[in-house]
Amino acid sequence: MGHGNSNKLYVTHAEHSGMFGQHTASSAGHKAKEQLSQRRIQTPFDCCSLTFQPFTNPVCARNSDGTGNVFELVSIIPWLKQHGNINPVTQEPLQPSDLIPLHYARKPSGEIHDPISFKPFSEHSHIVAIATTGNVFIAESIKGGRDLVADVKFKKEDVITLQNPHGLPPASVPAKPAQTAQAVKEKAVKEKEKLDTDKGKALVTKPATSPAVAQAKVPKPWNASPYSTGLPGASLTSTSVDPQTQSSQLLWDEEELMFDEFANPPKGKGKEKDVGKRRAYVRVVTSLGGGALNLELYCEKAPKTCYNFLQLAKAGKYNNCLFHRLVPGFMIQTGDPTGTGSGGESCWGTPFRDEYDLRNAAKHDSRGVVAMANKGPATNGSQFYITFRPAPHLDKKHTVFGKLVGGEDVLDALEALPLKPGTERPAKPVRITEVIIYQDPFEEYKEREKRKRERKAENQQVRAKEAEEKAKDDINWFGVKVGQEKSDVKAAGGVGKYLNLNAKRPLDAPSGISPAPPEEGKKKRRIGFGDFEGW
Repeated sequence: MGHGNSNKLYVTHAEHSGMFGQHTASSAGHKAKEQLSQRRIQTPFDCCSLTFQPFTNPVCARNSDGTGNVFELVSIIPWLKQHGNINPVTQEPLQPSDLIPLHYARKPSGEIHDPISFKPFSEHSHIVAIATTGNVFIAESIKGGRDLVADVKFKKEDVITLQNPHGLPPASVPAKPAQTAQAVKEKAVKEKEKLDTDKGKALVTKPATSPAVAQAKVPKPWNASPYSTGLPGASLTSTSVDPQTQSSQLLWDEEELMFDEFANPPKGKGKEKDVGKRRAYVRVVTSLGGGALNLELYCEKAPKTCYNFLQLAKAGKYNNCLFHRLVPGFMIQTGDPTGTGSGGESCWGTPFRDEYDLRNAAKHDSRGVVAMANKGPATNGSQFYITFRPAPHLDKKHTVFGKLVGGEDVLDALEALPLKPGTERPAKPVRITEVIIYQDPFEEYKEREKRKRERKAENQQVRAKEAEEKAKDDINWFGVKVGQEKSDVKAAGGVGKYLNLNAKRPLDAPSGISPAPPEEGKKKRRIGFGDFEGW
């Protein structure tokens, strides 16, 4: 009846008792089923078979039956030297040259997975390795006879089974030693005692730990956004993202919040005109006779670019930088620490975005405009240039973040420098000796925000102390909340609140007259057909 090759319309005795189902009232079928259900205690797939510790340099020892044992390289080599080249698992001869290096695919979190299907390895996975390449897969990923990682064909003999927990032959299952009735009874008593001890510990420790957990409150960051990171949803729909089960709150970047604050000036009477407090002023000292260029930086028009310039100047990145490119009548360029014109990076270490598309962005409309040099959109680093004349063709291509407000004679001297024949490099090397910062609105903003957060934290602490003191005032010397002793004297709620407890009890009625039934506050619900005596 569906089992084997039998086409009878009922389950036969052989099928029911032992051939397929192992259903029987005797002990023979149960013992056979118990033996088949036993499994070999196997080494974890990510651990060495010798030390039982997670491996870092895995190698495989191939056995004659097509299986393999994984060892740690630094552990198996000393073992082979000490024990005469004997496999510690199978006790068969094993030479160090026979060890096959294995290559496991790992996620950023360190979890081992299949490189083709990205399924994580577990104790139930059928794990195999290719002897020719050393790559490790789940058995489902090598059905085509080709190593898809190395793009190499392999034979069936090249497949090594590292783990196959659900396909073990019955002959390889070790027999469990028989236990006497006394041993079984002692073991049960020990397990019961251990369980009672664990329960007692849990009962003792639970009251002590639960209040601590309830009181622990993680402070909310000041830059927390109302949105989540979206990692749980991304990990659910994408196999390349590590699984995430808890939602986390997205945090705004502090610098981006600061840039938005500068790009959007405060509204109010006279605040829009107070531009000087939102701009930076620096002096670029050159080696050309000690002359200097005084620059005004537009922090409200290009906040991120100005912040990058100021941070590089504070770190000394512009010191000893060469004016490596000069085009008379057009501009002079500097800011490359290598002096080649192809180096330099931002204060974040990566290129950052352009800001020529912001509202009220500055233009190349005059002489002495300071702008960023780049290699294309969003490739700003540390190099900048100063123009000798208006250059409207550079608008919408380069970010203007400042202008020259002092040192016209130095700029004229730089423009008059001779060039090397056939190049745009000055014949006389001129360098930036130092950059002096006179006003940095970003530091003032950080200090202002820091003081504001400190005041907010102090106010929260004061309010918390006031709430505690108010709670203490409601408790008298006896530890009882004020007003609680009076509330106990009052009658109970509901119907009882209408009873007069101080009223005298009426005299008993005559025996012939039955007392009237007491009024009930709530009408009883009728169940059934009622009483028919009045008919």
